[in-house]
Amino acid sequence: MTGVLAAYLRRRILGQTLALLAVLTALMQVLELLDVTTEILDRQLGVAGLLRYALLRTPSELVVALPLAALLGTMAALFAMARSQEITAMRVAGLSLRRLLLLLLPVPLLLALAQFALSQTLVPYAQDALKSWWDASAPADETQDPRWVRTRAGPLSFARASHDGSQLSGVRLYQPDAQGQFAQRLSARSARWDGHDWTLEQVEELQVQDQQVVRVQRASLRLALNLRPDDVLRLDVVQPQLSSIILIDLIAGERAGAQPLSYYQTVLLRSYTAPLGAFIMLLLALPAARASSRSGGGSALLVALMLGLGFLLCDGIAAALGTSGRVPAMAAAIAAPLLFALIGYTNLYRCDRS
Repeated sequence: MTGVLAAYLRRRILGQTLALLAVLTALMQVLELLDVTTEILDRQLGVAGLLRYALLRTPSELVVALPLAALLGTMAALFAMARSQEITAMRVAGLSLRRLLLLLLPVPLLLALAQFALSQTLVPYAQDALKSWWDASAPADETQDPRWVRTRAGPLSFARASHDGSQLSGVRLYQPDAQGQFAQRLSARSARWDGHDWTLEQVEELQVQDQQVVRVQRASLRLALNLRPDDVLRLDVVQPQLSSIILIDLIAGERAGAQPLSYYQTVLLRSYTAPLGAFIMLLLALPAARASSRSGGGSALLVALMLGLGFLLCDGIAAALGTSGRVPAMAAAIAAPLLFALIGYTNLYRCDRS
């Protein structure tokens, strides 16, 4: 009997959550397309361009919408069941809210796995594909400011990059000596990625030797850098979506990035704690099951909604503090989940006792 009840509850919660996830994602799509439609049409991309933009943005929007959909979906399903006296019958039969939480755990587990899989695979791929396509469709005369990146060999700047990031123009590399002082500057008209290293063409070297500047001209120069074409594409992305493997490489210095080290450390840890949001939203929404046809249950819904939105707000603030280096990365990753898990369980315990 418990297995049948558990399957019924999970089906109701999961169905409502997926429906709301689709609605929230569609709403986010509409709002974003309203903002970029004019620019897409100005680039002569047409309706196909709108559809392509929407498709490539969908994975990121799904990840953003999933925690809120989990909260609202659980609240809506439990509230409907409470109003129809289904929850009352379960509680009379001895089913507590904490027991209900255990029965529903496979639902947030499934949502957490889906969020983690999307974040590690589709989201980084879609962001890189969108950036490459967007740069390729940019007007040829569009001016860009020089972009900078910290590489293992020193700070590097370039004027322009191809749409796939494999060719750079107006390259300058500033190489320090062992004491961290400026020792050499490499200037190249262009740089081309050959799959392993960069080949610089029409190179001019300025070397500081014994308080003198020595100028050397080279037709080409092969240079090994921890910079790859996909790193180039992400340089001007404010919040790049990265897989854990890439984040580990960035932290270890195997890849070059434009963000501070604290950003990559925080994002790496949060990539493992963010899926916990589905569990926390379930925990916060369960008191909505206390609603009844007589009392209405509006206060329980309001508290659950405020706690869920408060979790999203606090988690976002903690992430901002962590990525900027103001708090340790570990604290930024686990502070909000731990706090609201404690609040949610305390509230659940209180509801069971009342």
